[in-house]
Amino acid sequence: MKENIGKMLAKFKTRKFKVGSVATGITVIVVAATVVFNLIVGQLTDKFSLSLDMTQNKIFSLTDQSISFIKGLNKDVEIVVLSDENAFLQMDQYFAQANAVLKKYEQNSDKIKLKYVDTVKNPSYLNEYQDENLTENSIIVRSGEKHKIITVQDIFEIERSYYGNTITGAKAEQELTSAILYVTSENQEKIVMLNGYGEPDSTAFSELLKKNNFNVEEVSVLTQEIPEDAKLVMVYGPERDFDPSAVEKLERFLELGGKGLIYALNPRQPEAPNLSALLEKNGIRIKEGLVYETDPKKVYNTNAFEAVNQYVDEEYSRLKNNTIPVIMEYCRPIELINHENTRVLLQLSPTTGILPKGADQNFDFRGNISGPIPSVVLSNVNLGDDRYSKLAVIGSYGGLMQECLSSNALNNSAYFVNMVNTMTNREDVGIMIESKSLGGAELGMTQATANTIGVTMAIILPAAIVLIGIIVYFKRKNK
Repeated sequence: MKENIGKMLAKFKTRKFKVGSVATGITVIVVAATVVFNLIVGQLTDKFSLSLDMTQNKIFSLTDQSISFIKGLNKDVEIVVLSDENAFLQMDQYFAQANAVLKKYEQNSDKIKLKYVDTVKNPSYLNEYQDENLTENSIIVRSGEKHKIITVQDIFEIERSYYGNTITGAKAEQELTSAILYVTSENQEKIVMLNGYGEPDSTAFSELLKKNNFNVEEVSVLTQEIPEDAKLVMVYGPERDFDPSAVEKLERFLELGGKGLIYALNPRQPEAPNLSALLEKNGIRIKEGLVYETDPKKVYNTNAFEAVNQYVDEEYSRLKNNTIPVIMEYCRPIELINHENTRVLLQLSPTTGILPKGADQNFDFRGNISGPIPSVVLSNVNLGDDRYSKLAVIGSYGGLMQECLSSNALNNSAYFVNMVNTMTNREDVGIMIESKSLGGAELGMTQATANTIGVTMAIILPAAIVLIGIIVYFKRKNK
Protein backbone atom coordinates (compact mmCIF):
# COMPACT_ATOMS: atom_id res chain seq x y z
CA MET A 1 0.00 0.00 0.00
CA LYS A 2 2.82 2.38 0.97
CA GLU A 3 4.56 1.56 -2.32
CA ASN A 4 1.44 2.49 -4.34
CA ILE A 5 1.08 5.79 -2.49
CA GLY A 6 4.75 6.47 -3.04
CA LYS A 7 4.43 5.84 -6.77
CA MET A 8 1.43 8.23 -6.96
CA LEU A 9 3.31 10.95 -5.09
CA ALA A 10 6.27 10.43 -7.37
CA LYS A 11 4.06 11.07 -10.43
CA PHE A 12 2.96 14.40 -8.94
CA LYS A 13 6.61 15.44 -8.83
CA THR A 14 7.37 14.60 -12.46
CA ARG A 15 7.93 17.36 -15.04
CA LYS A 16 5.11 15.93 -17.22
CA PHE A 17 2.58 16.34 -14.38
CA LYS A 18 3.75 19.84 -13.51
CA VAL A 19 3.57 21.03 -17.12
CA GLY A 20 0.19 19.37 -17.62
CA SER A 21 -1.15 20.93 -14.43
CA VAL A 22 -0.03 24.39 -15.52
CA ALA A 23 -1.66 23.89 -18.93
CA THR A 24 -4.88 22.69 -17.33
CA GLY A 25 -4.88 25.60 -14.88
CA ILE A 26 -4.35 28.14 -17.66
CA THR A 27 -7.16 26.56 -19.69
CA VAL A 28 -9.58 26.71 -16.74
CA ILE A 29 -8.65 30.33 -16.02
CA VAL A 30 -9.07 31.39 -19.68
CA VAL A 31 -12.45 29.64 -19.94
CA ALA A 32 -13.64 31.16 -16.68
CA ALA A 33 -12.40 34.61 -17.71
CA THR A 34 -14.18 34.33 -21.09
CA VAL A 35 -17.49 33.39 -19.45
CA VAL A 36 -17.21 36.16 -16.84
CA PHE A 37 -16.25 38.68 -19.56
CA ASN A 38 -19.35 37.79 -21.58
CA LEU A 39 -21.55 38.16 -18.52
CA ILE A 40 -20.04 41.55 -17.60
CA VAL A 41 -20.29 42.91 -21.14
CA GLY A 42 -23.91 41.77 -21.32
CA GLN A 43 -24.76 43.64 -18.13
CA LEU A 44 -22.82 46.77 -19.11
CA THR A 45 -24.41 46.88 -22.56
CA ASP A 46 -27.85 47.00 -20.96
CA LYS A 47 -26.78 49.87 -18.68
CA PHE A 48 -24.33 51.83 -20.81
CA SER A 49 -23.82 52.50 -24.51
CA LEU A 50 -20.80 50.41 -25.50
CA SER A 51 -21.54 50.25 -29.21
CA LEU A 52 -20.42 52.50 -32.06
CA ASP A 53 -23.01 53.85 -34.49
CA MET A 54 -21.31 53.71 -37.89
CA THR A 55 -24.45 54.60 -39.92
CA GLN A 56 -24.31 57.79 -41.97
CA ASN A 57 -27.27 59.48 -40.24
CA LYS A 58 -26.47 58.08 -36.76
CA ILE A 59 -29.86 56.38 -36.74
CA PHE A 60 -29.01 54.29 -33.66
CA SER A 61 -27.90 57.34 -31.63
CA LEU A 62 -29.43 60.37 -29.95
CA THR A 63 -28.60 63.90 -31.03
CA ASP A 64 -26.65 66.18 -28.71
CA GLN A 65 -29.87 68.18 -28.19
CA SER A 66 -31.74 65.18 -26.79
CA ILE A 67 -28.82 64.04 -24.64
CA SER A 68 -28.34 67.51 -23.17
CA PHE A 69 -32.06 67.76 -22.44
CA ILE A 70 -32.51 64.40 -20.73
CA LYS A 71 -29.32 64.76 -18.69
CA GLY A 72 -30.84 67.91 -17.21
CA LEU A 73 -34.13 66.29 -16.17
CA ASN A 74 -35.20 66.81 -12.57
CA LYS A 75 -38.26 64.57 -12.77
CA ASP A 76 -38.52 60.81 -13.04
CA VAL A 77 -39.78 59.54 -16.41
CA GLU A 78 -40.95 56.05 -17.30
CA ILE A 79 -41.02 54.76 -20.88
CA VAL A 80 -43.26 51.71 -21.24
CA VAL A 81 -43.29 49.61 -24.42
CA LEU A 82 -46.45 47.55 -24.71
CA SER A 83 -44.70 44.43 -25.95
CA ASP A 84 -42.28 41.75 -24.90
CA GLU A 85 -38.83 43.02 -25.86
CA ASN A 86 -37.96 39.98 -27.99
CA ALA A 87 -41.29 40.21 -29.82
CA PHE A 88 -40.68 43.94 -30.43
CA LEU A 89 -37.21 43.25 -31.84
CA GLN A 90 -38.40 40.45 -34.09
CA MET A 91 -40.99 42.61 -35.88
CA ASP A 92 -38.27 43.68 -38.36
CA GLN A 93 -34.98 45.60 -38.56
CA TYR A 94 -36.74 48.96 -38.27
CA PHE A 95 -38.12 47.98 -34.86
CA ALA A 96 -34.61 46.95 -33.86
CA GLN A 97 -33.46 50.47 -34.75
CA ALA A 98 -36.28 52.02 -32.70
CA ASN A 99 -35.45 49.73 -29.77
CA ALA A 100 -31.79 50.80 -29.87
CA VAL A 101 -32.91 54.44 -29.67
CA LEU A 102 -35.26 53.62 -26.76
CA LYS A 103 -32.38 52.15 -24.78
CA LYS A 104 -30.26 55.25 -25.31
CA TYR A 105 -32.67 57.29 -23.18
CA GLU A 106 -32.22 55.08 -20.12
CA GLN A 107 -28.46 54.86 -20.73
CA ASN A 108 -28.07 58.65 -20.84
CA SER A 109 -30.23 59.64 -17.86
CA ASP A 110 -30.67 58.13 -14.42
CA LYS A 111 -34.10 59.81 -14.33
CA ILE A 112 -35.45 57.63 -17.16
CA LYS A 113 -36.52 54.02 -16.75
CA LEU A 114 -37.42 51.78 -19.70
CA LYS A 115 -39.59 48.72 -19.32
CA TYR A 116 -41.50 46.30 -21.53
CA VAL A 117 -44.99 45.06 -20.66
CA ASP A 118 -46.50 42.06 -22.44
CA THR A 119 -50.18 42.96 -22.31
CA VAL A 120 -51.19 39.43 -23.31
CA LYS A 121 -49.64 38.09 -20.11
CA ASN A 122 -50.51 41.20 -18.11
CA PRO A 123 -53.82 42.59 -19.49
CA SER A 124 -54.66 44.40 -16.24
CA TYR A 125 -51.89 46.90 -16.99
CA LEU A 126 -54.21 48.54 -19.56
CA ASN A 127 -56.96 49.27 -17.02
CA GLU A 128 -55.46 52.68 -16.31
CA TYR A 129 -55.63 53.60 -20.01
CA GLN A 130 -59.08 52.38 -20.99
CA ASP A 131 -59.94 55.64 -22.77
CA GLU A 132 -56.73 55.62 -24.81
CA ASN A 133 -56.34 54.16 -28.29
CA LEU A 134 -53.63 51.68 -27.32
CA THR A 135 -52.39 48.97 -29.64
CA GLU A 136 -49.64 46.37 -29.48
CA ASN A 137 -46.18 48.00 -29.56
CA SER A 138 -47.55 51.39 -28.46
CA ILE A 139 -45.23 53.36 -26.17
CA ILE A 140 -46.37 55.20 -23.04
CA VAL A 141 -44.19 58.04 -21.75
CA ARG A 142 -45.23 59.25 -18.31
CA SER A 143 -44.08 61.40 -15.43
CA GLY A 144 -46.23 62.05 -12.39
CA GLU A 145 -49.84 62.45 -13.50
CA LYS A 146 -49.02 63.33 -17.11
CA HIS A 147 -48.54 60.82 -19.90
CA LYS A 148 -48.36 60.69 -23.68
CA ILE A 149 -49.06 57.82 -26.06
CA ILE A 150 -46.79 57.14 -29.05
CA THR A 151 -48.05 54.70 -31.68
CA VAL A 152 -46.05 52.60 -34.13
CA GLN A 153 -47.12 54.96 -36.91
CA ASP A 154 -45.61 57.85 -34.96
CA ILE A 155 -42.08 56.44 -34.72
CA PHE A 156 -41.63 55.84 -38.45
CA GLU A 157 -41.96 58.07 -41.49
CA ILE A 158 -44.15 56.07 -43.85
CA GLU A 159 -44.51 56.68 -47.57
CA ARG A 160 -47.80 55.34 -48.87
CA SER A 161 -48.28 54.40 -52.51
CA TYR A 162 -50.33 52.18 -54.76
CA TYR A 163 -47.83 49.35 -54.20
CA GLY A 164 -47.96 49.52 -50.41
CA ASN A 165 -46.34 51.31 -47.51
CA THR A 166 -42.60 51.93 -47.27
CA ILE A 167 -40.72 53.08 -44.17
CA THR A 168 -38.45 55.92 -45.27
CA GLY A 169 -37.56 57.70 -42.04
CA ALA A 170 -36.98 57.14 -38.33
CA LYS A 171 -38.88 59.39 -35.91
CA ALA A 172 -38.42 57.55 -32.61
CA GLU A 173 -36.12 60.20 -31.16
CA GLN A 174 -38.30 63.03 -32.43
CA GLU A 175 -41.39 61.55 -30.78
CA LEU A 176 -39.77 60.37 -27.54
CA THR A 177 -37.93 63.63 -26.79
CA SER A 178 -41.11 65.57 -27.56
CA ALA A 179 -43.13 63.31 -25.25
CA ILE A 180 -40.60 63.65 -22.41
CA LEU A 181 -40.63 67.43 -22.86
CA TYR A 182 -44.43 67.37 -22.65
CA VAL A 183 -44.76 65.20 -19.52
CA THR A 184 -42.02 67.03 -17.59
CA SER A 185 -42.96 70.63 -18.43
CA GLU A 186 -44.78 72.70 -15.83
CA ASN A 187 -46.50 75.06 -18.27
CA GLN A 188 -47.60 75.02 -21.88
CA GLU A 189 -48.15 78.20 -23.83
CA LYS A 190 -51.52 78.24 -25.60
CA ILE A 191 -51.64 78.90 -29.35
CA VAL A 192 -54.99 79.41 -31.08
CA MET A 193 -55.53 78.55 -34.74
CA LEU A 194 -58.36 80.73 -36.04
CA ASN A 195 -60.83 79.44 -38.61
CA GLY A 196 -64.11 80.39 -40.23
CA TYR A 197 -62.94 82.02 -43.47
CA GLY A 198 -61.99 79.11 -45.70
CA GLU A 199 -58.68 78.18 -44.10
CA PRO A 200 -56.77 75.17 -45.54
CA ASP A 201 -55.76 72.20 -43.41
CA SER A 202 -53.23 73.35 -40.80
CA THR A 203 -52.72 69.94 -39.16
CA ALA A 204 -49.04 69.63 -40.11
CA PHE A 205 -48.05 72.90 -38.44
CA SER A 206 -50.35 72.35 -35.46
CA GLU A 207 -48.81 68.93 -34.82
CA LEU A 208 -45.32 70.39 -35.08
CA LEU A 209 -46.21 72.97 -32.43
CA LYS A 210 -47.70 70.30 -30.18
CA LYS A 211 -44.52 68.24 -30.44
CA ASN A 212 -42.66 71.32 -29.24
CA ASN A 213 -44.79 71.52 -26.12
CA PHE A 214 -47.41 74.07 -27.16
CA ASN A 215 -51.09 73.68 -26.31
CA VAL A 216 -52.81 74.20 -29.67
CA GLU A 217 -56.55 74.93 -29.89
CA GLU A 218 -58.88 75.82 -32.74
CA VAL A 219 -61.32 78.71 -32.41
CA SER A 220 -63.91 79.95 -34.91
CA VAL A 221 -63.38 83.68 -35.04
CA LEU A 222 -66.82 83.94 -36.65
CA THR A 223 -68.68 82.82 -33.53
CA GLN A 224 -66.18 82.85 -30.65
CA GLU A 225 -63.97 85.30 -28.82
CA ILE A 226 -60.23 84.75 -28.82
CA PRO A 227 -59.22 83.31 -25.40
CA GLU A 228 -57.34 85.90 -23.38
CA ASP A 229 -55.03 83.26 -21.94
CA ALA A 230 -53.69 82.46 -25.42
CA LYS A 231 -50.12 83.60 -25.98
CA LEU A 232 -50.35 83.67 -29.77
CA VAL A 233 -53.05 83.39 -32.42
CA MET A 234 -52.60 82.36 -36.01
CA VAL A 235 -54.52 83.37 -39.11
CA TYR A 236 -53.65 80.47 -41.42
CA GLY A 237 -54.22 81.15 -45.12
CA PRO A 238 -57.88 82.25 -45.23
CA GLU A 239 -59.46 82.35 -48.67
CA ARG A 240 -61.75 85.26 -47.71
CA ASP A 241 -61.27 88.57 -45.97
CA PHE A 242 -62.23 88.79 -42.29
CA ASP A 243 -65.40 90.64 -41.38
CA PRO A 244 -64.90 93.90 -39.43
CA SER A 245 -66.07 92.18 -36.23
CA ALA A 246 -63.41 89.46 -36.63
CA VAL A 247 -60.69 92.07 -37.19
CA GLU A 248 -61.86 93.86 -34.04
CA LYS A 249 -61.34 90.62 -32.11
CA LEU A 250 -57.75 90.49 -33.39
CA GLU A 251 -57.17 94.10 -32.34
CA ARG A 252 -58.62 93.53 -28.86
CA PHE A 253 -56.37 90.52 -28.44
CA LEU A 254 -53.24 92.47 -29.43
CA GLU A 255 -54.20 95.33 -27.11
CA LEU A 256 -53.88 92.98 -24.12
CA GLY A 257 -50.11 93.33 -24.50
CA GLY A 258 -47.47 90.64 -24.58
CA LYS A 259 -49.41 88.74 -27.28
CA GLY A 260 -48.47 87.49 -30.74
CA LEU A 261 -50.33 87.25 -34.05
CA ILE A 262 -49.04 85.40 -37.12
CA TYR A 263 -50.82 85.88 -40.44
CA ALA A 264 -49.80 83.33 -43.12
CA LEU A 265 -51.04 84.60 -46.47
CA ASN A 266 -53.00 82.62 -49.04
CA PRO A 267 -51.70 83.11 -52.62
CA ARG A 268 -55.26 82.65 -53.93
CA GLN A 269 -56.89 85.14 -51.58
CA PRO A 270 -58.44 88.11 -53.42
CA GLU A 271 -58.25 91.63 -52.03
CA ALA A 272 -58.77 91.67 -48.27
CA PRO A 273 -59.35 95.31 -47.28
CA ASN A 274 -60.23 94.59 -43.64
CA LEU A 275 -57.16 92.49 -42.88
CA SER A 276 -55.00 94.81 -45.03
CA ALA A 277 -56.12 97.81 -42.96
CA LEU A 278 -54.96 96.07 -39.77
CA LEU A 279 -51.58 95.30 -41.34
CA GLU A 280 -51.04 98.78 -42.77
CA LYS A 281 -51.93 100.31 -39.43
CA ASN A 282 -48.89 98.42 -38.15
CA GLY A 283 -46.51 99.27 -41.00
CA ILE A 284 -47.00 96.26 -43.32
CA ARG A 285 -48.45 96.23 -46.84
CA ILE A 286 -49.31 93.18 -48.96
CA LYS A 287 -48.75 93.75 -52.66
CA GLU A 288 -50.54 92.06 -55.55
CA GLY A 289 -48.97 89.19 -57.52
CA LEU A 290 -46.55 86.36 -56.76
CA VAL A 291 -42.78 86.41 -56.25
CA TYR A 292 -40.67 84.45 -58.76
CA GLU A 293 -36.96 83.60 -58.80
CA THR A 294 -34.83 83.96 -61.96
CA ASP A 295 -31.71 82.25 -60.62
CA PRO A 296 -32.13 78.46 -61.08
CA LYS A 297 -29.66 77.84 -58.21
CA LYS A 298 -32.10 79.46 -55.79
CA VAL A 299 -35.25 77.50 -56.58
CA TYR A 300 -36.60 74.24 -55.24
CA ASN A 301 -37.86 71.45 -57.53
CA THR A 302 -37.01 73.65 -60.55
CA ASN A 303 -40.10 75.76 -59.80
CA ALA A 304 -39.50 79.51 -60.08
CA PHE A 305 -42.27 80.12 -57.53
CA GLU A 306 -40.62 77.92 -54.88
CA ALA A 307 -37.72 80.19 -53.98
CA VAL A 308 -34.98 79.94 -51.37
CA ASN A 309 -35.24 82.54 -48.60
CA GLN A 310 -32.34 84.49 -47.15
CA TYR A 311 -31.97 84.79 -43.36
CA VAL A 312 -32.02 88.47 -42.35
CA ASP A 313 -32.76 88.89 -38.65
CA GLU A 314 -30.26 87.19 -36.31
CA GLU A 315 -32.67 86.92 -33.36
CA TYR A 316 -35.07 84.84 -35.44
CA SER A 317 -32.37 82.78 -37.16
CA ARG A 318 -30.74 81.04 -34.20
CA LEU A 319 -30.78 77.62 -35.82
CA LYS A 320 -28.58 74.57 -35.59
CA ASN A 321 -27.64 74.90 -39.25
CA ASN A 322 -28.15 78.14 -41.15
CA THR A 323 -26.83 76.66 -44.38
CA ILE A 324 -30.06 74.69 -44.87
CA PRO A 325 -32.64 76.77 -46.77
CA VAL A 326 -36.18 77.82 -45.94
CA ILE A 327 -38.54 77.54 -48.91
CA MET A 328 -41.62 79.67 -49.49
CA GLU A 329 -44.09 78.34 -52.06
CA TYR A 330 -45.97 80.92 -54.15
CA CYS A 331 -45.08 83.82 -51.90
CA ARG A 332 -47.04 87.09 -51.90
CA PRO A 333 -44.76 90.18 -51.97
CA ILE A 334 -44.60 92.14 -48.72
CA GLU A 335 -43.58 95.78 -48.26
CA LEU A 336 -42.66 97.65 -45.08
CA ILE A 337 -44.25 101.12 -44.99
CA ASN A 338 -43.08 102.04 -41.50
CA HIS A 339 -39.51 101.08 -40.64
CA GLU A 340 -39.63 102.38 -37.08
CA ASN A 341 -41.39 99.37 -35.53
CA THR A 342 -41.05 96.81 -38.34
CA ARG A 343 -38.26 94.54 -39.53
CA VAL A 344 -37.60 91.88 -42.14
CA LEU A 345 -37.03 88.35 -40.85
CA LEU A 346 -36.68 86.52 -44.19
CA GLN A 347 -36.38 87.84 -47.72
CA LEU A 348 -36.16 86.50 -51.24
CA SER A 349 -33.01 87.17 -53.22
CA PRO A 350 -32.03 90.22 -55.35
CA THR A 351 -32.74 88.15 -58.48
CA THR A 352 -36.47 87.87 -57.73
CA GLY A 353 -39.36 89.74 -59.28
CA ILE A 354 -43.14 90.01 -58.97
CA LEU A 355 -45.52 88.40 -61.46
CA PRO A 356 -48.51 90.77 -61.58
CA LYS A 357 -52.01 89.43 -61.17
CA GLY A 358 -53.44 88.70 -64.62
CA ALA A 359 -50.07 88.87 -66.44
CA ASP A 360 -50.09 87.31 -69.92
CA GLN A 361 -47.70 84.75 -71.40
CA ASN A 362 -45.46 87.48 -72.82
CA PHE A 363 -44.51 88.83 -69.41
CA ASP A 364 -40.78 89.63 -69.28
CA PHE A 365 -39.57 87.82 -66.15
CA ARG A 366 -35.91 88.90 -66.38
CA GLY A 367 -36.84 92.46 -67.30
CA ASN A 368 -38.89 92.94 -64.13
CA ILE A 369 -36.46 91.89 -61.40
CA SER A 370 -37.10 93.94 -58.25
CA GLY A 371 -35.57 91.93 -55.39
CA PRO A 372 -34.75 91.52 -52.63
CA ILE A 373 -38.38 91.12 -51.57
CA PRO A 374 -39.41 90.51 -47.93
CA SER A 375 -41.15 87.17 -47.35
CA VAL A 376 -41.51 87.17 -43.54
CA VAL A 377 -41.79 90.42 -41.58
CA LEU A 378 -42.48 91.44 -37.98
CA SER A 379 -44.10 94.51 -36.47
CA ASN A 380 -43.85 95.51 -32.81
CA VAL A 381 -47.32 96.82 -31.99
CA ASN A 382 -46.66 99.75 -29.65
CA LEU A 383 -49.43 100.01 -27.06
CA GLY A 384 -47.79 102.73 -24.96
CA ASP A 385 -46.41 102.54 -21.42
CA ASP A 386 -43.69 100.15 -22.66
CA ARG A 387 -46.33 97.58 -23.64
CA TYR A 388 -46.00 95.71 -26.91
CA SER A 389 -47.53 92.88 -28.87
CA LYS A 390 -46.02 91.28 -31.97
CA LEU A 391 -47.57 90.94 -35.42
CA ALA A 392 -45.82 88.76 -38.04
CA VAL A 393 -46.74 88.12 -41.67
CA ILE A 394 -45.59 85.07 -43.63
CA GLY A 395 -45.74 85.44 -47.41
CA SER A 396 -47.45 82.08 -47.99
CA TYR A 397 -48.92 79.33 -45.84
CA GLY A 398 -47.26 76.94 -48.33
CA GLY A 399 -44.07 77.18 -46.29
CA LEU A 400 -45.97 75.61 -43.37
CA MET A 401 -47.36 72.63 -45.25
CA GLN A 402 -46.38 69.02 -44.62
CA GLU A 403 -44.04 68.70 -47.62
CA CYS A 404 -41.88 71.61 -46.46
CA LEU A 405 -42.03 70.89 -42.73
CA SER A 406 -41.10 67.22 -43.02
CA SER A 407 -38.26 67.55 -45.53
CA ASN A 408 -34.77 66.96 -44.11
CA ALA A 409 -33.41 69.08 -46.95
CA LEU A 410 -35.23 72.19 -45.67
CA ASN A 411 -35.09 74.29 -42.51
CA ASN A 412 -38.78 75.20 -42.51
CA SER A 413 -39.74 73.25 -39.40
CA ALA A 414 -36.77 74.48 -37.36
CA TYR A 415 -37.16 78.08 -38.50
CA PHE A 416 -40.87 78.51 -37.89
CA VAL A 417 -40.80 76.73 -34.51
CA ASN A 418 -37.94 79.05 -33.49
CA MET A 419 -40.02 81.99 -34.74
CA VAL A 420 -42.97 80.98 -32.53
CA ASN A 421 -40.66 80.36 -29.57
CA THR A 422 -39.16 83.83 -29.94
CA MET A 423 -42.50 85.57 -30.40
CA THR A 424 -43.89 83.93 -27.26
CA ASN A 425 -40.72 84.67 -25.24
CA ARG A 426 -40.20 81.03 -24.43
CA GLU A 427 -37.34 80.56 -21.95
CA ASP A 428 -37.60 76.88 -22.74
CA VAL A 429 -37.01 77.33 -26.47
CA GLY A 430 -38.14 73.85 -27.36
CA ILE A 431 -36.12 71.08 -28.93
CA MET A 432 -36.13 70.58 -32.66
CA ILE A 433 -35.35 66.95 -33.47
CA GLU A 434 -35.70 66.14 -37.15
CA SER A 435 -36.61 62.72 -38.46
CA LYS A 436 -33.68 60.69 -39.76
CA SER A 437 -33.84 59.45 -43.31
CA LEU A 438 -33.30 55.73 -43.76
CA GLY A 439 -33.16 55.93 -47.50
CA GLY A 440 -33.12 52.19 -47.97
CA ALA A 441 -29.69 51.99 -46.35
CA GLU A 442 -28.80 48.88 -44.42
CA LEU A 443 -29.71 49.39 -40.78
CA GLY A 444 -27.19 46.89 -39.50
CA MET A 445 -27.33 43.26 -38.50
CA THR A 446 -30.61 41.40 -38.45
CA GLN A 447 -31.88 39.65 -35.34
CA ALA A 448 -30.76 36.30 -36.78
CA THR A 449 -27.24 37.65 -37.25
CA ALA A 450 -27.24 39.08 -33.73
CA ASN A 451 -28.36 35.71 -32.33
CA THR A 452 -25.62 33.91 -34.27
CA ILE A 453 -22.96 36.26 -32.89
CA GLY A 454 -24.38 35.86 -29.39
CA VAL A 455 -24.29 32.06 -29.56
CA THR A 456 -20.74 32.20 -30.95
CA MET A 457 -19.47 34.42 -28.15
CA ALA A 458 -21.37 32.76 -25.31
CA ILE A 459 -21.16 29.05 -26.26
CA ILE A 460 -19.06 28.17 -29.30
CA LEU A 461 -16.00 30.29 -28.39
CA PRO A 462 -15.76 29.03 -24.77
CA ALA A 463 -16.35 25.44 -25.98
CA ALA A 464 -13.58 25.83 -28.55
CA ILE A 465 -11.21 27.11 -25.88
CA VAL A 466 -12.04 24.12 -23.66
CA LEU A 467 -11.48 21.71 -26.55
CA ILE A 468 -8.13 23.29 -27.39
CA GLY A 469 -7.15 23.07 -23.74
CA ILE A 470 -8.01 19.37 -23.61
CA ILE A 471 -6.03 18.65 -26.77
CA VAL A 472 -3.02 20.56 -25.43
CA TYR A 473 -3.29 18.72 -22.10
CA PHE A 474 -3.25 15.23 -23.63
CA LYS A 475 -0.46 16.10 -26.06
CA ARG A 476 1.73 17.31 -23.23
CA LYS A 477 0.74 14.30 -21.07
CA ASN A 478 1.83 11.84 -23.74
CA LYS A 479 5.22 13.44 -24.36
